[in-house]
Parts: sequence; structure tokens; C-alpha cells
Amino acid sequence: MKITCDVIQDLMPSYIDGILSEDSKVLVEEHIGTCQECRKMYEIMKEEQGKEQDRIRSSVASITGGGAGRTENTESNANTGSISALKKIRKKLLVRRVLTAAVAVILTLIAAAAGYNHWYFNEKYMTLENSGMYVKNNSLYSSNNLINRMKVQYTEDGKTEFVYAIDAPYAGTLELKGDDMLLQDFSKKTEEVSPEDDSTPETVTEVYYMSEEAGKKSLELTEMEAKGDLDAAEKIVDEMKQKSKLIWSEQEDRNTASSMLK
Repeated sequence: MKITCDVIQDLMPSYIDGILSEDSKVLVEEHIGTCQECRKMYEIMKEEQGKEQDRIRSSVASITGGGAGRTENTESNANTGSISALKKIRKKLLVRRVLTAAVAVILTLIAAAAGYNHWYFNEKYMTLENSGMYVKNNSLYSSNNLINRMKVQYTEDGKTEFVYAIDAPYAGTLELKGDDMLLQDFSKKTEEVSPEDDSTPETVTEVYYMSEEAGKKSLELTEMEAKGDLDAAEKIVDEMKQKSKLIWSEQEDRNTASSMLK
């Protein structure tokens, strides 16, 4: 039968006082030889017991007329000191165990939340092909569900629009049921700088599908525009255009309309 820590800890005061039988003494020694917690408790309790007994002896020595009866009381008080020390240590260990368990639970919850957030908000860039975007009849459509997936960025002068799509668990199902989704109507102009419907700012003359490489430059573009360094911003826009794909331009739309009239 396996001897539990509670049994060993009950025997410790008697073990320290040297009054255990040989069999019980062996059990305690074997256990504290392999159990780090009980060994630590034994060391602390032995130290606490020593302090308790020193206090008792000091108190007894200060009283005159010691005698044999006083000696018996001293031994009795010493044993009481062992039990008192055990109770104090057990209380400390209980508090420590509760705190350790609480910290472990909190850390587990934090790790789980971090893992969930990383999974849930982990956005992945989608290529033009994977996004399902295409231009037809002067409008931008998609064969996929791009709600919460489509991202738009405008240049400072409002002439160039960059679009791209991302995929993430929070965005829901990518598969679209029914007709293709209308994302933007280029003939539906608005004075709004960043419209929330399918209209297009009247200043926009060209739309690019932003490449992943160009996306890395977009942060730099925002920074230059914020600083008011328009020359540097213009150079970055040119770089982004070269790395991205033109999917619609006002000039191209006019040329198409003219050819249809001929």
C-alpha cells in the first residue's frame, strides 16, 4: 500500500522527537528521500520546532524553582511545540498550494485565450485568383463571400484605389451561395472619401489589386503621407502599382465605351 504524504506528515513530529518505532521511522525516511515536498516540510518543521523549543526552554529557565515537575512540563511543552510547528507549516503549505493552483489556472486561461486569438484573428492574404474578384460591366464582383474579407486603401490624392482580400476564421464561410457578390460599382460616383456602400469616390481613376509585397509598402506609404512627404509617398505609390495588378481604370472604361459606339 502506498503511504500518502498526509500519513508521513502526521508521523513527522514523532520522527523528529525520536519516538517512532523502527518500522515507522523507515517509512518516513524512505518517503522524504523521494518526496521533495515532504522533505522540505521536514526541514522547515525541524527548524520551527527548534525555535519553538528554544522559546519554551527560555521561558522555563526564567521561572525559579524548576524541579522535576518543571522538567516534565518542559518535555510536554516541547512535544506541544512539535505539533504547533506542524500546524503552522501545514497552513503555509495549504496557502502555497492554493496560490500555485490559482496561478496555474490563470496561466492556462491566458495561454488558451492567446491561442484562440491567434487562431481567430490570424489573417491570411488572398491572391486575386483566390479572392474570386473580377470586373464586369464597369463593376467589381466576386464569386466568393468577401464580407469582412475585402480591404480598401486610397492614396492621399484619392486617385488610386488599392483593394485586396484576406481570409480569417472570424470572416465566416468563404463559399458564396447564390449570385456573385457586387463589391463596387465604378459608375456609381460619390463625394464620400471612403464610402461604406458599393459606390466609388468620384476622385478615383484607377483600381489595383494589391499584391502581398505591395501590402508591406502600404504601411510606409501611410507614414509618409502622415508626415506630409508627398514626393516620397508618390514614389512608394509607383512601386506599389508596379507590384500590383490594374483591374480597372477610368481611361480604359472610356476606351471600351468609345469602341462600342463605333
